[in-house]
Amino acid sequence: MKNIEISEVYTLFEEIRELVKAGNKSNATIQTIQPRIELPDLSAIDELSAKLDEAIGEIHKPKRTEHHHIFSIASNKIFFGVIGLCIMCIFLFFTVFNQRKEITTYKDNDLKYRYIQIQGEITPAGIIDLDSIFENRRDSVRIIRQQVKQYEKAIIEKAKRLERAQFKE
Repeated sequence: MKNIEISEVYTLFEEIRELVKAGNKSNATIQTIQPRIELPDLSAIDELSAKLDEAIGEIHKPKRTEHHHIFSIASNKIFFGVIGLCIMCIFLFFTVFNQRKEITTYKDNDLKYRYIQIQGEITPAGIIDLDSIFENRRDSVRIIRQQVKQYEKAIIEKAKRLERAQFKE
């Protein structure tokens, strides 16, 4: 860059200032000479902008929406849903009923096995008699159950006594 002296810069600023002053004086005379121009009526534009502002405000307001849920048997979805639930409940009821029968059969078979162990040996006729007792006379089953429990309790006590005897020796 070229070195500029400070005096030259001052002179340039002075010239710019004089031009600005001259421009202000000429603008003042021009304004007085020019006739006034009337602007058209802008009130309609103001009204439209006000309406536009209101519309924008309404758009930005949150709208409240209400949801109504109606469960009526007349509706196809509800009707078939209720029928499906009823069918499922009936199916589950029969499943639980059959499982209870199977569990009862398993418990009876377990009790028969334990009773046969108490007896030691059993003949085929004895098995048939035992099955008839379990099918027809449930009160006799309670007696058999008590006998099995007493026998098993006696065996456990005997095993404990033998253990203590071995421990003492």
